Order: sequence, then structure tokens, then C-alpha cells
Amino acid sequence: MAQKETAESSLEELMDRYLQGNTQACEELLIYPEHQQRVERIARKNTKGTIVSWEDAAQNAHLKVLQAARNKRFRRGGVKEFYRWAAAVAQNEIIDLVRKEKRRQEQWISKSLDQLIPGTHMLQSEIIADGFNLFDAVERADLVLKAVEAIAKIDQCYPTRGYLKLWTGRVQEKTQQQIALEVGVTQGEISKRWQELLGRIAEELGVLQPEDVKQLKATQKQRAVRSRSDARW
Repeated sequence: MAQKETAESSLEELMDRYLQGNTQACEELLIYPEHQQRVERIARKNTKGTIVSWEDAAQNAHLKVLQAARNKRFRRGGVKEFYRWAAAVAQNEIIDLVRKEKRRQEQWISKSLDQLIPGTHMLQSEIIADGFNLFDAVERADLVLKAVEAIAKIDQCYPTRGYLKLWTGRVQEKTQQQIALEVGVTQGEISKRWQELLGRIAEELGVLQPEDVKQLKATQKQRAVRSRSDARW
């Protein structure tokens, strides 16, 4: 208890010095362990599920708070109010960082999707299927582009299977019957190739291991048998 009171007294002294214009005192206030841990928790919480590392976010937040404190943005209150203010500044900085990075990734993806697929005359965006559940397996923004590259690569490895044409038809919302007529095979064969393609994309991206793909194919084969009479996807 005595140690806690001593620590609180020390913080109050630092606070008084800071409010009197001693900016060095704010640096000592901001290295207080409880404040450092609080910023870390805020960073972990707000970067979860994003491509921003919590360590980078926390570092940016500490610098932002230090800069604001040096500029005397905090003007009223005691120790509790100061740390409450510092936590708010840190959180706003982290949220802003995550939003900026998200916008940057979206712009990068948009620009990349306007490029041609190597070896073809098709744009990357032309073979992106909306709502493709495989994309939900990971959270990194560049997965979409990796999937596009994987489809083109798989198509080159299996030129007789017509995977790229099959995927493009799927994106254009054509029925299996329509694609079957264009490719010159049966509807059942189109259904089979579609399941093959999904498994190979997953394997290429590392979303599924080879044994998982085998299980996926077995499950998909059972479903295909039950729904083969359905002409639409």
C-alpha cells in the first residue's frame, strides 16, 4: 500500500511539473507501465482481423500521444484525467491508422484488378466471382489477387479442362448447360470440373491441405449427385 501511495505521489508531482510547462515530465508520465499496457490492449483490440500489426499500431499511438502532450494538448485535470486523455488519443490514432491502411489496400486492389492476366487478354476483374466463399477463409486483402493468379496458373497447367473459361462463365452467371454447350461437354462434366477447380484453387492458395482437398472433393461429389438435375449454379 505504501509503495502504491509513493507511486501515486510521484505521478502527481510529475503532473504538476507538466502543467507548469515542463514537457520532460510528460515523457516520464507516458512510460508508466499501466499506461503502456493500456495502449497495448487498445492496439490489440482495434487491429484484430486487420493487416495492421498491433505492435506498429501501438508504436504509432505512443508517438502520437507524446507529440500531443509535448504540444500541451492536455490542459486540465489530474493524473487520472491525463491518462484517460492519453488513452483516447492513442485509440483515435490506432483507429485512424487501420482505416488508412484499409483504404490503401482497397485502392491497390482496385488498381491491380484493372491489369491484364498474364498470357491472356482478360482483365483481373473479369474473373472475380462475387460471394466466392473461399475468399472468406482468410482476411488478407491480397487474397483476391492471389486467387486470380491461381486460376490463370491452374488453367495453364490443365489446358484441356477449360478452367478459365469455366470460371469466367460462372462470373457471368451462365448456367451449367450454357457453359457445357460452349465447351462441348456434358453438364455433368461441367459440374465435375467446377468442383475440381475449387479444390485446386484452395490447394494452390494453401487454404486447404491435400488431405482436406480430398475430403472436400468427396463431399462435393455427393452433393453433385443429388443436385445434378439443377441446370443453374
